Amino acid sequence: MAFRQSREETPVPRAKPGRGLRALGELLREQDPEPFSLFDASLELLTRHFMVDHAMIAKVSQGKLDTFWWVQAGTGAQEPLELHQGLHLCERVMQEPEGCLALGTVFPSEGGPWLRSFAGVILREQGMTVGALAVLNRHPFVFAQDDLDFMRSVAGLIGRVLELENLKYEFQMAQDALALSAAVVQDSALESNATGLPNARYLDVWTQAYLHHARRYKETLSLVLWEQRGDAPKAALREFSKGLRGNDLLVELGPGRYLLLLPMTLQEGAEVVLGRLGAELGHPPMGATLWMPDRDDIKLRAAMMRAGLALKDAAREGGGLRWKLPVLVTPD
Repeated sequence: MAFRQSREETPVPRAKPGRGLRALGELLREQDPEPFSLFDASLELLTRHFMVDHAMIAKVSQGKLDTFWWVQAGTGAQEPLELHQGLHLCERVMQEPEGCLALGTVFPSEGGPWLRSFAGVILREQGMTVGALAVLNRHPFVFAQDDLDFMRSVAGLIGRVLELENLKYEFQMAQDALALSAAVVQDSALESNATGLPNARYLDVWTQAYLHHARRYKETLSLVLWEQRGDAPKAALREFSKGLRGNDLLVELGPGRYLLLLPMTLQEGAEVVLGRLGAELGHPPMGATLWMPDRDDIKLRAAMMRAGLALKDAAREGGGLRWKLPVLVTPD
């Protein structure tokens, strides 16, 4: 186990490991805790216990180590720079013979100017190393052996949750594949006769297949809703749909009612696409929102309601694009 402290460091008050383990026990006693809430609670537990800036889960995906989940002390929706710097140190954790790395002082050559202390333990799934659990701080920090043992306990819990989620995810994917096959066999009318665009039935299958994946990998989705009658918009929509990215989806929900879904797209990126679409359609009233993987349902109900309200606002104001974003709930 690699362990390095600084002579200039002074002990920092933090919660006792016993209290942390009791809090961990409370998590385990919950009746079937929702996994994403459990990830948040586990990482928040680490930030409180160590009194550090960030806690993160780094996980190997398609041969590359990526930030899978993180909690930032305080507020802020964007992924902090420290986490990108911490990925290199997480790689070192996975290479350590004992699967543990504690750096009371991180030199600029190791972590950059914003990351000054780091501790991480390996994350295992079905006996295989799949990533690392880490805490990061902008100041030097003293890590005790009890702290690292506590991190191993949290990593064990997260590893078991990941195993269960993988099994559920694989089962859900198998169900969705069967549902899609059954839909094609039982009803080939997955497209609108008027426009040739996917219809509401196709959207139901698409949301089942995609939103589980989006929630798992914390992918934000932009969606925009509008209504428009006449033959000219239909031709423009068919032409527009040919230029969409591979994962984007344009759906005709009903006569003259349309929905555009843009996976892995935030508001700024969506507005570029929607500006081009609005110009081609004559700037009809449009209502847009973001589907957030950590707070929205996987049936799009809440997001569709927000988009509908935004559409009403746009119609009252005579056209154009209006956004209604989800409310960010912060602790008091």
